[in-house]
Amino acid sequence: MILDKAADGLLWLLVKLITLIRRDWYAKNKARVEEWRLTLYALNRSPTGVIGLFLSLGFVVVGVVGPLVAPYSYNQFLYLERPELYLTPPGEYGMPLGTDIYGRDVLSLMLYGARVSLVISVITIALGVPLGILLGLLAGYYGGKIDEAIMRITDIFLAFPALVLALALAATLPQRIREFLIDQPMFASFMAAIFGVSAEDAIHLAPLISIFTALIIVWWPSYARVVRGMVLVEKEKTYVEAARALGFSTWRIMTRHILPNIMSPIIVLATFDFATVNLLAAGLSFLGLGAQPPIVDWGSLINMGGSRFPTAWWLVLFPGVAIFLTALGWNLLGDALRDVFDPKFRRRIEFRV
Repeated sequence: MILDKAADGLLWLLVKLITLIRRDWYAKNKARVEEWRLTLYALNRSPTGVIGLFLSLGFVVVGVVGPLVAPYSYNQFLYLERPELYLTPPGEYGMPLGTDIYGRDVLSLMLYGARVSLVISVITIALGVPLGILLGLLAGYYGGKIDEAIMRITDIFLAFPALVLALALAATLPQRIREFLIDQPMFASFMAAIFGVSAEDAIHLAPLISIFTALIIVWWPSYARVVRGMVLVEKEKTYVEAARALGFSTWRIMTRHILPNIMSPIIVLATFDFATVNLLAAGLSFLGLGAQPPIVDWGSLINMGGSRFPTAWWLVLFPGVAIFLTALGWNLLGDALRDVFDPKFRRRIEFRV
């Protein structure tokens, strides 16, 4: 299959990059590389997984290069120079997706909005998930008072609906974050570069920073509980007892022995959560707690078009389709990965390959 050849090429490229840093890595990890290859082969034989993979990769690529290829800047208010560009329908005056109330090109705003959604998703998952994994490992492995303390804190966070808690945090954090951005210009410039906006508009990033801060705070408890449950099972198995008998440190047992054996469900859960984070971030922006002008994301575009619907239908349709396709892609990919990591399904694929 063409997809298998492409997977082999990407895998060997990754292996070569790693061996440039650690020359003996491949010799010690041949079995792991073969496992990765079989995983990719199994994923290639899932039609929904391939569709989800392409949709997810498309979202990532657009989020990375979007601001670089956008025809206009997000803060280019064409209405001031050309009043006829106020809420221009798609296809008129050379605007393929129309314009908004400020005369800005909606196609460009969609590309900038993809970067915002990507940054929020990546930061939320990259910070919230490891925190939950770490706390779950500690609670499950040590047990006793440590387990009790971590789980009671987790229960407190889980007692509140995630959206309600995120709403409360996103509404109260922006002012303090705005003050921090003013006091720390280097951090403000760094965040502006990540979100793809100019340094002059960094002060307007406070609501977006508050969103992923709020999501990180509400995201880790579910992972802590899931990881704790898996660690309670794994730590009683023979390979963990053998590691203890060999005198390995607790940290090494948790990170080098237990964690790799429980990563498959975590990867699947994190893939699904990319879609959930996108939906929650767009929902918060739709409620007015996200991007503030001139910065824009998909949720704020729908908010702008909602009060003018159906006159400005394109402000609702195009961002809505983008959110739908992004969520669909991550969910299809997560569902395929869940099948791929299933031992019975994998065994059938290995025999066919």
